[in-house]
Amino acid sequence: MIRMEAMENNNKTKSWTDDLKVCNQTGVGEATNQIYKEDGSRYEGYKSRDKKCLCIADNTLSMYAILSGHNEVKVAEYALQGLAADLLLGQLNSCHTDEAVKELMRQSFNSVEKGYLDSINTHVARKTAIQMQLSADGMNQYEISQQFENVLQKLDWINNELSIGASAVVGLIHRSHLYLGNIGNCRALLCKTGEHDTLTVTQLSIDHNLLNAEEAARLFRLGLMAQNFEGVPLYSTRCIGNYLGKAGYKDCNFLSSAATEPVIFEPEIVGGIQITPACRFLVLMSSGLCRALHDICTGDTSTGNRELVRMISEEFHNQSTLAGVAQSVVHRIVQKHHDVYMQLVEENKPVTFSSRDDVTLLIRNFNYALPKAFMNRNRSINSFSSTSSDATPTESDHCTINSNISVTSSNITQPGNPYDSNQRIRSHVDFSEFYKRVAEAKALGQLPGNIEFD
Repeated sequence: MIRMEAMENNNKTKSWTDDLKVCNQTGVGEATNQIYKEDGSRYEGYKSRDKKCLCIADNTLSMYAILSGHNEVKVAEYALQGLAADLLLGQLNSCHTDEAVKELMRQSFNSVEKGYLDSINTHVARKTAIQMQLSADGMNQYEISQQFENVLQKLDWINNELSIGASAVVGLIHRSHLYLGNIGNCRALLCKTGEHDTLTVTQLSIDHNLLNAEEAARLFRLGLMAQNFEGVPLYSTRCIGNYLGKAGYKDCNFLSSAATEPVIFEPEIVGGIQITPACRFLVLMSSGLCRALHDICTGDTSTGNRELVRMISEEFHNQSTLAGVAQSVVHRIVQKHHDVYMQLVEENKPVTFSSRDDVTLLIRNFNYALPKAFMNRNRSINSFSSTSSDATPTESDHCTINSNISVTSSNITQPGNPYDSNQRIRSHVDFSEFYKRVAEAKALGQLPGNIEFD
């Protein structure tokens, strides 16, 4: 047993991003994938494919990211390291406009895509050689399967390697402005305090899947119908990697009828959004969390977003740490997801899912109250810039948390906050009489000279 654990530890590769300074205003919750059985039991189907980043480069720059791997984790690992290297090692110092920052993010995504596809050229060449060998022999499919079983197994392995990809959502906070890039099924929400101190949630990212009407219409124009994707739930229509869905799509059964590449590489970049006192927290979600909310809320994205933020708001009042908030929310979601599955089974209703993917939730707090936390007197959550932003979230993605959830504005005098209006810790003993007598003695010049009174 000890030898096995040692081997597993040696197989774990350490990334340079693991040594970056972690942002202490961030909490992360995680749960590994599960496959459900009708008797209520469940088990992990594969090693986690999610990767995350929550680091500070300096006082003006921090990066937050979640990447969810498709089929495997290697593209997510590669992309995270590449994006961090491109965005955190000083390149942003020369970016003085929103457009310059967004262009650097776009170039970083492009560099990661090109670098990964270049790295699998050997697999593409081997696949081409095998296909040429099989076609040159002039045999039918049955004859090939009988005589070239090992070759076909090798071809299947190569195709699996070429299908590996990743969804990504990346948030940069640069000089008190938020920039957001995403591709695939990961998601980003910005929660702010609106009118009457209600908490509002805006989805900053765009879901690249068949639930997105524009993506579905794009595939329809390529000649792909809904039935092409049966058995491929929430298929990601854009991603990093996945050569088989791009240049190699003719060899993929459910994509081969498309007029051109159906899976594309085209990230969405938005920003900069000024971080004002109205901004409460940023939420990043893995594709597995998005899918779990989809299953729980019967496909309504807005309802899923509101339900998630409702849980986060409640856990802010229940937990003493941001990590506790995020992990408690994840626990509630995964339990609810399993409960919904069991309810469908017990009621003999159509079961639309029988598993759950990896779940990762990242919460970057700006100034939302955590009443049970120990608060440092000199803590500075964030510095706010007075410069207006020329890029704001779209109103069409805007929704308000239901009024039965009580969420108040977080400020220095909020109930449960241990500070007074001068940012001094409130006393548990009334010293007003003492201060009154000190003031009187000071006015009469009767204070001891060897004691300094403030």
